Amino acid sequence: MKCVIYVRVSTDEQAKHGFSIASQIEKLEAYCVSQGWEIVDIHIDDGHSAKDLNRPKFTLMMNEIKKGGIDVLLVYRLDRLTRSVLDLYEILKVLDEHNCMFKSATEVYDTTNAMGRLFITLVAAIAQWERENLAERVRLGMEKKTKLGKWKGGITPYGYKVVNKELVINKDEEMIVKTIFELSKSSGFYTIAKVLSERGYSTRKGSDWHVDTVRDIANNPIYAGYLTFNENQKQYKKPPREQILYEGIHERIILRDDFWALQDTLDKRRIYGGKRETSNYYFSSILKCGRCGHSMSGHKSPNGKTYRCSGKKAGKKCTSHIIKEDNLVKTVLTNLDQLFDNIKGSTKITDVPEAKISQLEIELKNNQKLLKKQKAMFEADVIDIDELIHKTDSLREIEKRILSELKMYKQTESTKIDEILYISENIHSVWEYANDFERKQMMTTLFSQLIIDTKDEYKIGTGKAREIIIVSAK
Repeated sequence: MKCVIYVRVSTDEQAKHGFSIASQIEKLEAYCVSQGWEIVDIHIDDGHSAKDLNRPKFTLMMNEIKKGGIDVLLVYRLDRLTRSVLDLYEILKVLDEHNCMFKSATEVYDTTNAMGRLFITLVAAIAQWERENLAERVRLGMEKKTKLGKWKGGITPYGYKVVNKELVINKDEEMIVKTIFELSKSSGFYTIAKVLSERGYSTRKGSDWHVDTVRDIANNPIYAGYLTFNENQKQYKKPPREQILYEGIHERIILRDDFWALQDTLDKRRIYGGKRETSNYYFSSILKCGRCGHSMSGHKSPNGKTYRCSGKKAGKKCTSHIIKEDNLVKTVLTNLDQLFDNIKGSTKITDVPEAKISQLEIELKNNQKLLKKQKAMFEADVIDIDELIHKTDSLREIEKRILSELKMYKQTESTKIDEILYISENIHSVWEYANDFERKQMMTTLFSQLIIDTKDEYKIGTGKAREIIIVSAK
C-alpha cells in the first residue's frame, strides 16, 4: 500500500509535550515498515496550529491525494491532523472520494467501517472541546487582567511599547500621537494622514499614514488611560462612549479632558459630516434657512465667505438670499446679550444630551429593581445561591457602567455651562485675536442651531447689505 505521512507541530506543543518533528517521523517510518507500506511522501507543517486547515503542506498533501494512487494517510495522532469536527468530516469526505484510508500510529482508528467513523468523530469532538475550553480560559484571563487595569496583550497600540508585560510610553511615537490629537480638533483624518506623511513621519511598517490609522488613534481611549474589553471586534469600532471602559494603570499620553473634548467634536462630525465640522466657516454646522428649514452651507465668493441655502442649491423652491459671513458675525455679536439673557445664571443648556442622562437614570432604576428581584427569588427558594451570585455580579457590573456614564455626562454638562457663560461674557474682547478655528469653536459652543432670514428683498444698485434677522437660536 502506498502511504503519505503527515506531521505537524506547534512551538508550544513541542516544548510541552515533546511532539517534535524528528520524533514523529521516526515513529511513523517504523510503523510503515511494520505494516509493509511504501512511503510515497512526507508532508511537514512546522509551527502551524490545527485550529483550521490553512496550512501549506496539508494543502499540498490533500491535492496529492485527490490525484489518486494514495492508499492511506498516516499521522502520529488525530490532533496532528485536525481539532475540528467539521474539518474532520471534510477531510474524511475527500479521503472516501479518492479511496484513501486514514490511520493513526498511536490510536486505534479504522475509517473503513461505521463504528470506526463514530469513534474518530467522538475523539475529534473532544479535541475541539479542549481547544474551545482553552480559548474560554484565555478570554477569562484577559478580561480579568483588563479589569485589574493591566494590558491584556495583543497588538501594542502606536505610542506604546510593552515592557515586562506592561504598557510603557514609546518616546519615539508619543509626539506623533499628540500631533494627531491636536490636528484632529480642526482637521479631518484624511488631511491629517496627508500632513503626517508630508512631514516625513512614517508608521511602524515604514509606510505612509492612512486615514483609517489616524481615525483609530483619535478614537482610542487607551491614550487617556482607559482599557477596553468588548464582546466582539465590531464593538471595538464603536465610539469610546459606546464601549465598556476600565481604568488602566499605564501612563496617559493624552489628558482625559482633552480626550473627551475631542470625542465631543468627533461626535458632531458623525452627525453633521466631517467637512462641515472641520471647515473654516464659523456657522457651517449650525446654520438653518428661516424660509425652508434646510441647512445653509459655506461657499467662497469674490467678496469673501458666504452662506447659501442647501435646499435652494438642490433645486428646492426657496426665496432665501446669499448671506455674507462678515455681516452675519456683526449681527450675532450685536444681539448676543439679548440671545443669552435666558442662559446667564441658568444651569440648563440645550446642547447637553439630556435625553441620554434620562435614559441612563431609567436604566439604573430598572437595574436596581432587578437586583431586588433576584434577592427576593433567592429568599423564596426559586434560585440557589450560585445563581444569585452569578446574576448579582452581572447586574453590579451593569450598575457600575451606568453610574460611570452618568458621572461623565453630568461632568460634561457642568463644564459646558461654565464654558458657554465664559465665552458669552468675553467674546467681544477675544474675537478680534482669535483664529478661524477658535472662532468656529466659540460659535459652535454657544449655539447648537441658528435660524436666520433677511428683512428686505435685495434691490440692485442700492449698495446696502441685506439686514439679517435671527429667527431663533438654540
